[in-house]
Amino acid sequence: MPAKSSITGDGGKSCPSARAEPGNLLIGVVGGDGIVQPLPTRLEIDAGFVEQASKSGVPEARFRFGGRCVEGKCKQWTGNSCGVIEKVLTGMADQNIMPVEHLPRCVLRGTCRWYSQRGADACRACVFVVTDHSAVATADA
Repeated sequence: MPAKSSITGDGGKSCPSARAEPGNLLIGVVGGDGIVQPLPTRLEIDAGFVEQASKSGVPEARFRFGGRCVEGKCKQWTGNSCGVIEKVLTGMADQNIMPVEHLPRCVLRGTCRWYSQRGADACRACVFVVTDHSAVATADA
């Protein structure tokens, strides 16, 4: 019997930009346009998935995962909230990137740290977040 997902059942918050680790959820796939396509159902990943996905590079550059929000144990924690969604929303405003019009489907919304902080604004920006850009090639300027 698989272990119970680390992000369900205890009333804690979920991180919508977690690492590919067994017990976390696969919540989206990064499309060729860099936009995350959310999955319609909860899909818990296991060690086999992580191993297979890692063979083609950093999984977090191609997929989005949800896990437990660890608050102060995370380098993105500002002391009272997650800094990631704040940076994303500020960056989008600075670059005149319009958030998506409708809330995308989401398997985490009920426990999502970002949604609890910024509500629908976070959801509309979430599809633009790629957790790890280290594998993304950049053109010479």
